[in-house]
Amino acid sequence: MALNSSQVKSKQPGAHADGGGLYLIVRDTGERVWGFRFTAPDGKRAMMEFGTVGDKPGELTLTAARDQAREYRLALKKDGVDPRHKKQLAAKGDVTFESYWRAKAAEWLRGRSERDEEVLAWTRSLRDLSKLHDKKLHEIDTTHVVEALKLIWWKKPVSAGRTRERLERVLSAAKVEKHRTGENPAAWRDNLKHLLPSPRKLNRKKGHASINYERAPALMAALAYDPYPVARCVEVGILCCSRSQEIRLMEWDELNFAKRTWLIPAEKMKIKGEADPKPHLVPLTDAAIAIIQSMPRVGRYVFPSNHADEHQPFRANALVGAIKRAGFAATMHGMRTTFRNWGADDREHNFRREVLEFCLSHRVGDEAEL
Repeated sequence: MALNSSQVKSKQPGAHADGGGLYLIVRDTGERVWGFRFTAPDGKRAMMEFGTVGDKPGELTLTAARDQAREYRLALKKDGVDPRHKKQLAAKGDVTFESYWRAKAAEWLRGRSERDEEVLAWTRSLRDLSKLHDKKLHEIDTTHVVEALKLIWWKKPVSAGRTRERLERVLSAAKVEKHRTGENPAAWRDNLKHLLPSPRKLNRKKGHASINYERAPALMAALAYDPYPVARCVEVGILCCSRSQEIRLMEWDELNFAKRTWLIPAEKMKIKGEADPKPHLVPLTDAAIAIIQSMPRVGRYVFPSNHADEHQPFRANALVGAIKRAGFAATMHGMRTTFRNWGADDREHNFRREVLEFCLSHRVGDEAEL
């Protein structure tokens, strides 16, 4: 039977049920506390003490204890939230998403310079998630995540996909550190996958900006007038049919001028469908060798950024900017498309498809053919 106010004050030592999982616990010392007995999400029975009996500040009356027990029951039934975790959240409930993101990013990126590409990427991702900045970590749900990501999802799908991955990692850390409970609202599988289109599909529809191969000589001529090192990086990248990351991260130790080759390490390769990427050997033309040898050897990278205080490679946008300054709308990846179209249309040399695909370091054929 339910307790009344008189019984709350007069009950002898023991655990006395009020109903709905609420218990009055009286210790041998006379101390009286409220407890909540429940079945945890893992199926185990548990008892949690959550407040001292009384009507003074910081204490709970019978009515207040019943209200609190009701909240615990609803959280268990609706969201599968363990009341013990809910109690921990109350103690950490003032942590905002923005402050937690900055703290975790600083921890995960410790040792990197402020202009490091990964540091800048995390900063941009936080900026793109402005709708979440002031929210408490335990308040964020899937609706909030979708609303925040919608601002960038269709405009820049690749960056938005990476932002979602960083968001998922931050919210997972918050759960481990008891700042939130429940499923991760930024998870893709069985969650956002059903609410947002795939970033890969969106990017595939948009494609990489390229130019007609008949205009490629004009682009190379325009780049030759650009005095900045990034233009040299773009020139060699076009001559070698390289991806942006590969040419930006080209190192002197990867080059063999005697054999006229550039060996790109496996860890720098990005080959779709290749679980175990292999190094990629690139033959160097006279023009490519001349440009590379014109660069001063001042560190590990052949094309270091002239805008950074430390020796580090250019960011991807710098290469696109150089092409834009030359008067053309294309990306480094788009220039690979330009090469592929030229090779397919060329009748003088009649290149085999496999040759063109290997030049682009693409996977060709099934396992047996490989």
